[in-house]
Amino acid sequence: MLNGHGDDIFRYDDIRINFSSNVYAHFDHRALYAYLATRMDCLAHYPEPSPERLERMLAEVYGTDAREVMVTAGATEAIYLTAQAYRRSRSAILQPTFSEYADACRIHEHRISNVFLHNASHSREDAWTPQGCEMVWTCCPDNPTGRVWPKDELLRLVAENPSTLFVVDASYAPYTEAPLISPRSAVEMPNLLILRSMTKEFAIPGLRLGYMIGRTEVLEPMRRMRMPWSVNQPAQDAGAWLLAHRDAYRLPLGEMMRERQRMSQALARLGIVEVWPSDSHILLCRLRIGDAAHLKDYLATEHGLLIRDASNFEGLDASYFRIAVQTPAEDDELIKGINEWMAH
Repeated sequence: MLNGHGDDIFRYDDIRINFSSNVYAHFDHRALYAYLATRMDCLAHYPEPSPERLERMLAEVYGTDAREVMVTAGATEAIYLTAQAYRRSRSAILQPTFSEYADACRIHEHRISNVFLHNASHSREDAWTPQGCEMVWTCCPDNPTGRVWPKDELLRLVAENPSTLFVVDASYAPYTEAPLISPRSAVEMPNLLILRSMTKEFAIPGLRLGYMIGRTEVLEPMRRMRMPWSVNQPAQDAGAWLLAHRDAYRLPLGEMMRERQRMSQALARLGIVEVWPSDSHILLCRLRIGDAAHLKDYLATEHGLLIRDASNFEGLDASYFRIAVQTPAEDDELIKGINEWMAH
């Protein structure tokens, strides 16, 4: 695991507003907590060896067969199982992106090609074909750029390269208004695997709950390698409850996208920040002066605001940081904090 990867709020005292985590921070989980409190006797029993009940519930949501859904301990387990199942493949990873694809591929001896399609100056990916690749890994919407690969272009690429398995991490699918490949497409196309994250969708990162959707024959190698009881019973119970109450977990997406646009403009007006185009709530930023590590430490210690130092993403340097937009009042505090850092 990459040092500094993800939300490192545990390293700091008195963080008031967390811009580093991409998980929505304003859901009310009290009803979920109350339900789980009634289920604590499950701790004295083994969970299902594989979470078949939750897989059936997800299959019903998406209109697929239960064998076309595989629940995992977060999308991260799905990533590592996929790399293991297709060990020693020739893998292309579209960068900059989530580091776990490369980490999982290295552990399982893939031959990796880093392909830099995301950039600050273009509104969409350049033309590219995965010649010689057995697997393509992409995050859509992407982390850290927030970009969405245009749906029609991605579907065309999948269709035109039937011998290449496309692993599309759609963990941030709930956080964009851009058209995305549907889970149904993953069971209609023999070389497409979609990863989803209940962690991100329902803001439960402490429970580790994700799933894969794909053809039965695509998922079968991962099923054979899945460790028994990898998804604990409280996570399974929470997942079932959340699916039954998913209407209470609708993101205020329109408000978030408007705030992303406002925040992008506010950051750009500072004069020292270049903001990459984004299709989600994530903003990747580059400092024209100074470095992200110093800005991060200043904001954390002086203002209780946590941003993500993005310098350890492949292809990015010490000038990059990433935020997830919050409420307008919270975002204004970040702008104020950066202004004060500039004055220092």
